[in-house]
Amino acid sequence: MIAFYLSLAALGAAGAALIRQLAAQQAKQRAALRPVRVQSADRGAGRNARRG
Repeated sequence: MIAFYLSLAALGAAGAALIRQLAAQQAKQRAALRPVRVQSADRGAGRNARRG
């Protein structure tokens, strides 16, 4: 009977680890889809920069 409960606990731990891994993978995919802000190499090229 104890072996049954131990195997159940091991199964639960494996399931939790799998869910955690899937969540991390999903977060990486979401981060990859997020638009990246591109900064200009020229600091004075912003919207409020003077021209000429």
